Amino acid sequence: MPTRRLPRRVKLGLIVLGIGFAITLGLFVDIVGRIQSMVRNSEPEENPFSAPPPQLYNQTDPKMDVKLFYPGTGDTAILSTEDQMIFRSAELANRARQILQKLLEGPQKSGLFPSIPKDTKLQEVFIDDTGTAYVDFSDTISANHPGGISAEQATIYSIVNSLTYNLKEIRQVRILVGGAERETLAGHCLLLPLELDLSMTDIASQEPKANAN
Repeated sequence: MPTRRLPRRVKLGLIVLGIGFAITLGLFVDIVGRIQSMVRNSEPEENPFSAPPPQLYNQTDPKMDVKLFYPGTGDTAILSTEDQMIFRSAELANRARQILQKLLEGPQKSGLFPSIPKDTKLQEVFIDDTGTAYVDFSDTISANHPGGISAEQATIYSIVNSLTYNLKEIRQVRILVGGAERETLAGHCLLLPLELDLSMTDIASQEPKANAN
């Protein structure tokens, strides 16, 4: 039985329909892709902002003058003082954090130098009932420290003296690194709980002059 062929007009019609369907399908896929891309671009990134810094004081808190201890160029003292200002927060730990943040920022006047290595972060401050302040810094304070006994003493007592001289409730300071106790900061000075020591500073009197809190 002979095969029946489709008329030429029918073949052309089917070809045209197929081409039209392919073009329509391509346009549909392109439109869907564009819509999906627009939706993805309009979606906010997960956690696009870092957590805001903790509130260390209120605008209504009174101002408080403090003496901060930094390494200087003097021949007779490892540490020299600089007068700065913080706010008298109701919470003692927040006053301590303000002082430490000032140390991290470095001195304002010439002739003094930062006591804490660049990029070091203050991670936590805790003060127990005995008046011991536990101050935790990021690992950078050790990893980026220049080393040497004098430089190590300057860093340690810049922190210890700045806290104990200005905040009478803090009797001694224990420095932690990366959330853990370390034997030394950079291989020389033991990181024991340390008290105020003005013997290496430019303050003549050994009597603390802490602000009343």
